[in-house]
Amino acid sequence: MLELKGIEKRFNRGTPDESVLFDQFNFSVREGEFVSIVGSNGSGKTTLLNLVSGTLFPDAGKIFLDGEDITDRKEYVRAREIGRVFQDPSRGTANSMTIAENMAIAENKGKAYGLTAGLNKKRVSAYRDMLRPLGLGLEDRMNTPVGSLSGGQRQVLTLLIATMTPIKILLLDEHTAALDPKTAEQTMVLTDKIVREKGITTLMVTHNLRFAEQYGTRLCMFDKGHVVLDAAGEEKAKQKVDNLLALFNEISIECGN
Repeated sequence: MLELKGIEKRFNRGTPDESVLFDQFNFSVREGEFVSIVGSNGSGKTTLLNLVSGTLFPDAGKIFLDGEDITDRKEYVRAREIGRVFQDPSRGTANSMTIAENMAIAENKGKAYGLTAGLNKKRVSAYRDMLRPLGLGLEDRMNTPVGSLSGGQRQVLTLLIATMTPIKILLLDEHTAALDPKTAEQTMVLTDKIVREKGITTLMVTHNLRFAEQYGTRLCMFDKGHVVLDAAGEEKAKQKVDNLLALFNEISIECGN
């Protein structure tokens, strides 16, 4: 489904600070997998998402999506098939626009715009039906500017918006990190619900080892551009927070921390 082959990624090329993060890096994800990715800062987690989304391009190697080479595709082109939710709840929505207006824009992603009204009032009822199962009361606030919502409400709305149209991959970039513990927990429950119901192939970067253990069908730990743990199915079920923390600390000590 998603395949990265022979990826090389260097930073600060040609300077004294040049560093190699990925060198002949290979990584693949099967359709329908929900992959939780953990690792220390600088291990390559977010860089992986940036390479998949087109925010960054590899210095060498190829990226394939459903067998098609997307290595050179621009980010805005990949966005038609790839959704992304960032750590910052304010990203992914237009904060000065209402909930209904944001959902209308999301629903029309990839479509040509004419001179008709941007918001079809007949669709507002359908938007309410989409929001109601979330249990946040957003269906009664359709005319509320998104910027006035709480961080958790905005993050869940962003998640819904990212998956309103059919996408092949969902990228979650530490999407609960800026939320308080209770809201982060609620957001993860809703994330799991949406991913399961829609069967979306998902890559979730997180620093929360418990979320990595509890959610997803596969768990990977990155270190300095390498996958040091890759567990799926029954093997993933055996991974507990204490084990993950022990491996994480072992890697940290080896790095001199």
